Amino acid sequence: MKHLGKPKQHLLLWFIAVFAGLLAFTPSSHLAQNHSGVDSVIKNSDKFYDVSVVGEDHVWVVGYFGAILHSEDSGKSWTQKDTGTSKALLGVCFASENEGWVVGEYGTILHTEDRGDTWELQETPVPDERLLKVEFVDSNEGWVVGTYGVILHTSDGGDTWERQAFEDDVVLNDLCFVSATEGWIAGEFGTILHTEDGGQTWGPQISDEFGKFFGIDFRDSENGIIVGTQGVIYYTEDGGETWTPANLPAEDTLLKVRYITDNRAVAVGLRGCIALTEEGGKNWTAFYLPFHYTWLCGIAVTSGGNGYLVGDSGKIIITKDKGQRWVSYADLGE
Repeated sequence: MKHLGKPKQHLLLWFIAVFAGLLAFTPSSHLAQNHSGVDSVIKNSDKFYDVSVVGEDHVWVVGYFGAILHSEDSGKSWTQKDTGTSKALLGVCFASENEGWVVGEYGTILHTEDRGDTWELQETPVPDERLLKVEFVDSNEGWVVGTYGVILHTSDGGDTWERQAFEDDVVLNDLCFVSATEGWIAGEFGTILHTEDGGQTWGPQISDEFGKFFGIDFRDSENGIIVGTQGVIYYTEDGGETWTPANLPAEDTLLKVRYITDNRAVAVGLRGCIALTEEGGKNWTAFYLPFHYTWLCGIAVTSGGNGYLVGDSGKIIITKDKGQRWVSYADLGE
């Protein structure tokens, strides 16, 4: 699966063409008020890349210029945490209310054990790479994916990180583990990787889609969905042995997908598209919110059906009814 004929410029093209503006700096003098018109830790100029939830109340959001936000009331109010870095933070995962990890530019891996009051910089084996997504299945076992085929693994909560064997020069955008041994990774050039031994070995699951996959999610070891460029959606009912194309609800490039219930899932896109399925990924409908016109790229859903979407312009969009209605955090209670 090596693509030796592809110049390494494809990494830059990926970053420019798909996430144009996601890491663009906005000077502090341009910071605006929040969407309800009052001063807030959340500004219209903020760029949020990922979100993680614990229980029904705790929500974590990460973004540009070292931003980490925390809510203890299901998104009604937010506090900003001091991270000690100005690097873009691209992925977040909390294993409990107290303990979580954040990854980002230049191999950055941050760890907290006190709800984000303090953050420790963990040693990274890839200081020059962009780390895009992190996932932990418990307080010890975790994985990170990123540019240039980076797959990192820890079995001690991040005290040590090791790069797992994978030699292809591709951007790996998202990952999903259903247990400490079985997981999947989505990436460019139609890359779908699968492991059943905790990542000691990764095998390709071939699709016929030569493009970029940005988001992947599984609700169990059999049923999964993957999304990518130009509205591409595939679903599987056999653990990825076969991937079937779904109908395309929109031409928007889809950046992330997550299950809300066993059959309902949501995907978000580069132009603000929100796509929903009620059939486990087979058929989809798409819509755009009237108050958001640009990219969304992070999704998290609680077991009770509270969902959070994050993206450009300081947007945090919330559902309290398993995806039936979506509102801005500033409009909660209206």
